[in-house]
Parts: sequence; structure tokens; C-alpha cells
Amino acid sequence: MHPSRRSVLTVPLAAALGAATLGGTSATASGAPQQSPVDIRTRDLVRGRRLPPLHVRYDHHAQVSLAYVTRDAGSPDGCLVRDVEETEQAGVEPGAGWVVVDDVRYDLLQTHFHTPSEHSVDGVRTPMEQHLVHSSADGRLLVLAVLLQEGSEGEADRLLSVLPDECEDPVPVTDVDLRAMLPRRLSAVRYAGSLTTAPYTEGVQWFVVGTQTVSAAGIERFREVFPEGDSRETQPLAGRRLVADPGAAAWLGDV
Repeated sequence: MHPSRRSVLTVPLAAALGAATLGGTSATASGAPQQSPVDIRTRDLVRGRRLPPLHVRYDHHAQVSLAYVTRDAGSPDGCLVRDVEETEQAGVEPGAGWVVVDDVRYDLLQTHFHTPSEHSVDGVRTPMEQHLVHSSADGRLLVLAVLLQEGSEGEADRLLSVLPDECEDPVPVTDVDLRAMLPRRLSAVRYAGSLTTAPYTEGVQWFVVGTQTVSAAGIERFREVFPEGDSRETQPLAGRRLVADPGAAAWLGDV
């Protein structure tokens, strides 16, 4: 096995334990499946009131290590075959970013991409989606999801322009503005869900925070690596509530 061919995605994510909360609502109280991603049906959104604010503290000059995340390291043709759960992932240095929700700090571990978007809005998917994965000190997970639309070049293009192929060494990328990867104004759709790759662990807090643009060239480069996509299909809500921050309607209408 190539020394760089390891999945940095599965180790921190699989450590998630316990129920996520959205202003005190248990993710597992109903006993029904709590899987991700989901279709955001705007007519069914609950308008949030007095929700705990999402505070973001991201470095504007971070260094990341961009790696191909493989799921078939033991296969003889693993370097040639694409798995739907593989992706390109940028590991973030400790302390380069964190968020605080309800007085709990969640440190940024990594960011990765999917095509097409995993979440949809009224059945519509965008060309790509970026996930920024965080963990609290006790292992609870929180993910910020950004729906990527084709348009002007964005900060995500810094990573999409240097994608390593499977079995290639990770690529260091310096001076990355992590905050610029998020919308300037954060108005999220919040819900309790799961990982979107095996083992599909539940108890994950999801914040779909809006849209950003990425260049057509960046989208094409990612699709060249994953020509059949690397996204999971949307999952049933199973009675869950999707709660929208004030202002979320503005970006939801643009998808």
C-alpha cells in the first residue's frame, strides 16, 4: 500500500458518539432512522426562533494537506477504480478553525467535496457540495454544508485546481482562507442526521449554511476524477424537523 493511501475521513468521523442537539432537541428521541443527506423542502421548513447562534472562527491564512480518500486500499486495482464513497479531502491543522454552538466548541478537522450536491432544495441539486467537518472535545460531530454553484472562481478553487489522483501523494496548499469558503452571512438550515459514508453514524449536527460559487473549470476537474459522482442519495426525513434560521429563505430561493 502506498504510504499516503489512507482514509483520513473514516477515523475522526467514526468516533462520533451521542445525540446531536438542535436547541435541545435530541436527534434520536423518536427511534426512527436519522440519515443524511436530505431534500430540503422549503414549504415544510420550521422557522427557527431563539436558536443558539452559530459562531465561526476560521483562519484566513491556513495550511492544509489535500489528499485523495480511498475506500479500496486493499484492492489490486484500487488505484484505477473509483468508489462512490471516495473523495478529495483537505486536512486542517489543529487550531486553524472552530465553531461554537450552544457554548460547545467544535474544532475543524477537514473539508471535502461531493458531486453532485448531496443535499437538494425542493429536489434540485447543485453541481457540487462542500462539507466542513468539526468535532467537539467529547467526539460529537457538527458539519457545515455549502452548496456550490457554477459561477465566479471561489476559494474552493484553490483546492480543486490541485487535486491529487488516487495513490498520489497529498498536496500541501498554503495561505487558504477558510472563512472565504463560507457565505459571508450564515443563515442555516439545521437538522440532526448522520455521516453520508459508511458507517453512516448518526448523531451528527448538520448546518446547511448557503451557497457559494466555484468556477466551471473547478467543477470539471472534480468530475474528471469522479466521472460517476461521489454522492449519496437523499434519505427519508422520518419525522425530523428541518429548522431554518432567519434569512435562509434568501439563498434557498436561488438554488
